[in-house]
Amino acid sequence: MQDFVFRERDSVTLIICPSLEAAGFRHAFSTRRGGVSPLPADALSLGNFRQDERANVVENRRRFLATLDLPNWPLVTARQIHSAEIRDVRDAADALAEATECDALTANIPRTLLGVQTADCLPVLLADERTGAFAAVHAGWRGTLAGILARTIERMQLAYDSRLDDLRLAFGPTAAACCFEVGPEVIAAFGERYSYIDELISARQPNGKANLDLNLANERQAIDAGVRSENIYHSGLCTICRPELFFSYRRERGAERPVGRLMGVIGRE
Repeated sequence: MQDFVFRERDSVTLIICPSLEAAGFRHAFSTRRGGVSPLPADALSLGNFRQDERANVVENRRRFLATLDLPNWPLVTARQIHSAEIRDVRDAADALAEATECDALTANIPRTLLGVQTADCLPVLLADERTGAFAAVHAGWRGTLAGILARTIERMQLAYDSRLDDLRLAFGPTAAACCFEVGPEVIAAFGERYSYIDELISARQPNGKANLDLNLANERQAIDAGVRSENIYHSGLCTICRPELFFSYRRERGAERPVGRLMGVIGRE
């Protein structure tokens, strides 16, 4: 079984992890294709920000959910702050409450989607086939450094009685090690927290900068928390390398253009 596959309908292109789908979870990672936002044209931007009209985002989200055949499921998102804070969505009423500041969402309720927005950071979807619990994580370098994924795994154990052997993790498109350059202060911070820093760093430069592997950093975090390596699935897609598919804050801000937002979502019947 392939780790990820593309699905397309009415010009909207989504990325699906068949292993999560086989476990009974409705989910997707979006691309920039098939929307109405002028970024520069026909872009499926799913996050509200100043350089796009709210009406465009509403229509883009409608198209996204329609492509998933989930037009009436509530979509729970967060006011993401690059933290290790987690929100547990307790019931259907809570799913309709105002978004709070956090970078991970967990739930075990039917017909509700949890979503995280990205434009280079790593989106991670977690699914527990035994209990039906699920989670969505926004893991940029700050959240990764703070242990956001490990904390979410722990929360699923405590809040939903998830067993580590039952968890499946899908890592979506992100700024990959080939392109994700960070400064010496970031490298030093990771080195202070993670003994395997040399595995995470490549392309070191004389000025102290180097490339950071967000995928591997979070994979190691999950494995160290007890998740089985064979239950971790990678898209292998770099947001910076693939401008035809993805928004990239680093690439597009460098060209002084407004940057749309991708989304990873997960839920169950």
